Formats: sequence, C-alpha cells, structure tokens
Amino acid sequence: MSKLVAIVGDSGTGKSTGIKTLNPKETYIINASGKELPFRGSDKLYNTVNKNYKELEVSKDILALLKTLSEKAPEIKNIVIEDANYIMGFNLVNKATETGYTKFSIMAKDAVDLIQGAKKLRDDIVVFYMSHSEEVKDVDEIVGYKMRTCGKMVDSQIKMEGLFTVILYTFVENKNDKAEFSFITNHFKKLPAKSPQGMFDTVKIPNDLQLVTDKVREYYS
Repeated sequence: MSKLVAIVGDSGTGKSTGIKTLNPKETYIINASGKELPFRGSDKLYNTVNKNYKELEVSKDILALLKTLSEKAPEIKNIVIEDANYIMGFNLVNKATETGYTKFSIMAKDAVDLIQGAKKLRDDIVVFYMSHSEEVKDVDEIVGYKMRTCGKMVDSQIKMEGLFTVILYTFVENKNDKAEFSFITNHFKKLPAKSPQGMFDTVKIPNDLQLVTDKVREYYS
C-alpha cells in the first residue's frame, strides 16, 4: 500500500518549489494544469524524453497512469500530482452546460476514486497530492482553511481531508526582507495540518519534499 501526502497552500507559497529536492530519476510528475514548474532547470529534469513527466487532467487517465507506474516502473519511488485541484476544476468547466446536481456527484466520485486509487500502489511509493487552499469564514472572519474543491455541492458529499493521513500546509514568513518558506506538519494557528504522532520532530519544517518522503518512509518502515 502506497503512502499519500497532501501538500496544501495558496499559489506562490512554496508547494511546487519543494519538488526540486527530489531525485528526478526516482520521481514522476503528473501535471494537471500544464504550467511550468517553479524552479530553475525543471524542464531539463522532468520531461517526456526522461519519461518522468506527463500532462493529464482527467482523473481516470491519471489513475490509469498511476497503476502503470506502480506495475512497470520500479525505479519510481515518488509521484507528484501537481495542481491536483485543477482536475476537478477543469471537469466542472467541461460540464458547465449540464443542468442538475448529478455532475457534482460525479466529480466527487472521481476525486475519491483517484485518491483511493493512489493509496493502492506499490508499498515503496509516496504520492504527493498538491492542492490549493481555501479560506473558511464565519461571517467575514477567517476561522480556518481547507483543501479547495469546486464548491459546497462537492463539499456536501465528501470531506477531502478525511481521505488523507498526512496533510502539510505551506507557511511563509518574512525575515530580514526575505521570504522563508516552510511546511506545517500539525495544527498551527488556523492551519489544519495533520500527521501521525512522532512522524515529524517539529511543527515547522523546510518546504523540502525529499525530507518529507524520507520521514514518511522512516515512520512506516
């Protein structure tokens, strides 16, 4: 059984930058949005020639690729589903002309099938599910954050956070006129991060996906 980790945060807060510490020979990136990775030399490290990168936005196609990688690519130890919330977002746009609530049920099912399927890969694989965050408000006050979906109709059918054991939130601090990017490993201020007791030594860690995958493997070994 593979291990699934959600990395959650607003755009530009260091989610995808954490990919640069991973070994590209052991890593496969599935890019749902198709946008460039935000670190120097990424296009030379991850591309179709190196057979470690593909742009897909349909959950069934992504799930099929996950199964193929699990069965036929033993060298791959880390899989990153980049901009994963766009899978649901593009699906909503494609169904924009459809009336009724059935489309929201289908989107919820597709999301659950993908996440549950990502847990059924080889034991030595860690899957990173990269998602934007969304504010949770009480009247006009921000009381917390959640993983972004396509709205209340989907949220009424699934709670995305309940499908993950490890959810890390991005956190940015400005120190000496320089931004410092971190991952939060457990509940901190209004960020509902979570991880098993003892997996991480501190609440705040560098936004380093190699560090995360090492800690996850060590914990479950």
